Order: sequence, then structure tokens, then C-alpha cells
Amino acid sequence: MKKYLIIPDVHGRSFWQAPCDNIEDYEKVIFLGDYFDPYDFEGITVPMCIENFNKIMELKKNNMDKVVLLLGNHDCPYVFKEYFNLSSYHCRHSSMFHKEISELFNSNIDYFKISHVEGDVLFTHAGVESGWLENIVKCDKTDIDGISDALNGLMNDADGLRKLYCVSFSRGGRDKYGSCVWSDVSDVVSDIDSVEFENSPQKPIHSIKQVFGHTLQAYYGRDNKIFYGDAVEYKNCKMLDTARAYELDIINFEIKVL
Repeated sequence: MKKYLIIPDVHGRSFWQAPCDNIEDYEKVIFLGDYFDPYDFEGITVPMCIENFNKIMELKKNNMDKVVLLLGNHDCPYVFKEYFNLSSYHCRHSSMFHKEISELFNSNIDYFKISHVEGDVLFTHAGVESGWLENIVKCDKTDIDGISDALNGLMNDADGLRKLYCVSFSRGGRDKYGSCVWSDVSDVVSDIDSVEFENSPQKPIHSIKQVFGHTLQAYYGRDNKIFYGDAVEYKNCKMLDTARAYELDIINFEIKVL
């Protein structure tokens, strides 16, 4: 069994650290992005996020071939000036620490990317909608490596960054489709349901296995205590934003929460 350690949205949390103590047990460790902009209800400060991020960078530099770092929607405004300028509103974005965080990212930018492929599985921050891929990125939906290359190429110029900033209605945006750093899990699932597999002349994106995060599964219980839900698994998609790490059996496409 080929095991992969998947770390969904961090937001300053430390849940990734204990599983990474056993990094030698895994083929790869894949972080799905969103390292900053903590949630108020979790009591994590931005300086705590910075300290946490530096530990992640240390892990990467000590395990260059094993650790994969993806970018999320909360990371892009710190990394790309053009992306930041696309909107006057960025959820929980730290104006006070913007310069420091931006410098941290950009001094390590060669270690980050938008998309990653392992075998027949595509990894992004928020999942890929076929409509966005076909109509905005204008990419062949049949080639998983070509898809990943196209997504990573969006980092290289202003036009690509505008495509990354597609925010659908479900996330408070005005775009028909959400990008691979912005799509809500509901967008991806409804997109699956809208595809007529047997009548489609092309292999739809969702016949490709996807692993992503972005849509936090959390709710208030009694006494306003926060509870975290389970991963969302639907057909060939697994959405893992539950403030926990996961072990992925990539051959059988099965996950286990850690």
C-alpha cells in the first residue's frame, strides 16, 4: 500500500506536526494550502501562524523531495501583488502583518505551487470544476498532467492570476465558476451531477480523482463549543478540510483520519 500524508488547511493550527514525526512512513506529505488567516474562534494569533509557517518551511527544506506545498486562496493575496489588487476584501487577511508574511512567502516561492499529481490523483486547494477548467482555463480535461501544468502556469502572469481569482456565487463572488483555490465543495459536487458521463464526447474532469480542502466542516454545538465534521467523499472527490490530517491509500483511493 502506498501511503500519503495529506494536510488540509492549516490556518496556524498544529495538527500536522505529530503525523509528520513519522514522515518516513509516507511516500509524500502534501499540504493543501492556507497557512495563515486563522479563525477567531480557535484562539490562534497571526504571530503564532508565522511561527507555525516557519516550522512547515523547515520541514520542507529538510525533506525536499517528500514534502509538497500547495497555495490556497488565503495565501495568494500575500504572494501575488496582482492577485491582492483584484479585490478590496480578503477574508481575515492581516494588514498588520501583510509585509512580513509576503516576504516569507516570496523568499520561499520556489517551494510552492497550485497543483500536484500523484499517480491518477489531482491535488489542489479547493478542487477543480470542469466548467472553470474548460471555459476559463481552456484546458484539455483528459490529461491529468496537462491539467496540473496548466494550473501551475496560472501563477506566472496577471491573466493567470485573474483566472485563479474566479469566485463563485456560493462563496460570495460574482463569477459563474470558482477556481481551484476558491470552489466551494458544493460547486464541485453539483458540477459532477451536471455532467452526463455517457453522452459526453470528452472524459469529464471528475472521472479524474481529486483531493482538496477549502470548505471547513465545522459547527457550533452545545455551549457554543466548536465541533469538526467528517471529510466529504463523493464519487471521485475527497474534501478534507476538517482540521485534521489524513492518510491516503492512493492505490485504493481510501482515506483514514489521523
